[in-house]
Amino acid sequence: MSKKRKRKASKSKIRIFISLIIFGSVLAALGYNCLTNILKIQKMENEKKVLQEQLVSLQEEKELLETDILKLEDPDYIAKYVREKYFYSKDGEFILRLE
Repeated sequence: MSKKRKRKASKSKIRIFISLIIFGSVLAALGYNCLTNILKIQKMENEKKVLQEQLVSLQEEKELLETDILKLEDPDYIAKYVREKYFYSKDGEFILRLE
């Protein structure tokens, strides 16, 4: 009977060892998957911060352009802008360019 007990003990040790190998491999696969997902999330959060900064700057630029549009609807502003930018003058005015 001692041989049967030794066989049962040896089979039980082999089953435990195989179970531990399977459990370890499943645990390693889950850990790897979890780690890759964490890294992806961090990368996406960094990208989100960059995109939010771009959004803020684009919104500011949009506001500036909208104010320019409103100013360009005023004929007096257009006349002043053209005279300053392109050196146009009214009748009887002289333009002196100082650099």
